[in-house]
Amino acid sequence: MGKPKFFYNKLDASCHFCSRTENPHPDFDEPIVTTKLKSNTQEIEVCINCWHELDTLKKSGNKVFSEVIKEKENLLRLLNRSSARAPK
Repeated sequence: MGKPKFFYNKLDASCHFCSRTENPHPDFDEPIVTTKLKSNTQEIEVCINCWHELDTLKKSGNKVFSEVIKEKENLLRLLNRSSARAPK
């Protein structure tokens, strides 16, 4: 997969993986930059930071991009389950 098209100034932008909705850079008062990716049967929105992380994992592990996304989603599911079961 080559570089996807990134969307700027999308007011309802949010990242599927890190749940960011606002630009973390203090000098920019704007929504996060996102792109859409295919994930199994659905399309997910991912911020530019998470996309670069996924791309780095793909290159360093010599993997297919869809496999990296699947691994990240599985990890996210496990973390969400364990946090839901953790005592409060």
